[in-house]
Amino acid sequence: MDHKIVIKNVNILDLRKTTKETFDTIGFIKNANLILVSPETADYMPGIHAKNINTVAEIPPNVEIQTCMSHVTIDANYLSGFPSPRFLLVMGKVIVEPDVTQELLNTKLAGLVAMGRVICPEALAGTIQSKAKLMMGGTITYPSGSVLVANSLTLDDDYLNTLDDGTHLVATGSLRIIDHVSTELIEKKIHVLHAYGNILCRQEHALAIKAKLAKTKGMTVIPAGHRLIEGSLPLDTLTLQTLENEKMFCMGDVIIDANVDSQALDAAISKLGTLGAILCPVALKDVLKAKCDMLDNRVVLYEGTLWYVDDARQLLADQFDYIDGLMTLVIRDELTIGPDVSPETILKRIHKIHNLGDIVCQPEQQAAIEARLGIREGDISTPCEPETEKMDEGPYIGNANVLVL
Repeated sequence: MDHKIVIKNVNILDLRKTTKETFDTIGFIKNANLILVSPETADYMPGIHAKNINTVAEIPPNVEIQTCMSHVTIDANYLSGFPSPRFLLVMGKVIVEPDVTQELLNTKLAGLVAMGRVICPEALAGTIQSKAKLMMGGTITYPSGSVLVANSLTLDDDYLNTLDDGTHLVATGSLRIIDHVSTELIEKKIHVLHAYGNILCRQEHALAIKAKLAKTKGMTVIPAGHRLIEGSLPLDTLTLQTLENEKMFCMGDVIIDANVDSQALDAAISKLGTLGAILCPVALKDVLKAKCDMLDNRVVLYEGTLWYVDDARQLLADQFDYIDGLMTLVIRDELTIGPDVSPETILKRIHKIHNLGDIVCQPEQQAAIEARLGIREGDISTPCEPETEKMDEGPYIGNANVLVL
């Protein structure tokens, strides 16, 4: 094993034409997303030690591979451009347009490996499945004659007027109905709506859209009369001075500053809802409960100074010197606790830790962190020890997107 090669950190490892002699020099394969083998080389794999392999696909050695590192949309022009049959290796979603014919698939598509789901016409599903060596996301079909929207779609009157009456509409990305839309146009233009992404819809149009959906699907509904805020919404004293009796629905977190007074919040906001969390000082809870449903919304009441972690950040011991009193931590991204922060400091200075992201800490800090946890939806990890596996020692090749041996 000491003289054998280690292969690690490879996205696609192509071993279809690798000789038996080369296989005998490989001691260990680690951290590979997709390994390609041929019928001839598949028998060599069981003799190799491997760790953290996502999947293995068997593909003939002499076919020409077309690699797509994200999603791909296949239409008639795309396939017609192949001078010879190609084997498609797609790391994301595959969308097959309605103009693709059975003949094109038979003459231009040698095979398929799809790491995401495949969306295709009903009439082509059998052919595609017969050519697929691997489809990790499964297959979703839509009726022939449909209008396919391969990207995100904003449904408004202008778009609806481009459709024929009674259209079968297929939306593969996110679907948004947030502008003024005529209910009469929805009824007239859409016969059936197939939606495979997230749906965001104003309450005024929700019943009309639900009536057209081919399958029951979750939908985010913006309450009637509410202003939509796409991201997070920080509310400090200056921001509240620009608002008056607003109804707001936020896609991210609502972060109410500790210095906001109750009168300013009461005058600025009449109704408040969010898909994220509402972070509110304890002193303002009585005002807040008149503005939102405290059960339908996730409300985090905090004490002291709020530390909102929405990007990778580090908490060091000397930072406590610049903060008076207690802290409340809300973690959306990754927070690394510096090794100089003692467990006693965590227990003394931090009131609550709401973990919706990742915390990296030292082993001796972990018990103190867990004692302060409120929301426990994230991960807590300690730094990895240096790897000591003998199989991982010695010469190695890797750190590559595609590696062919």
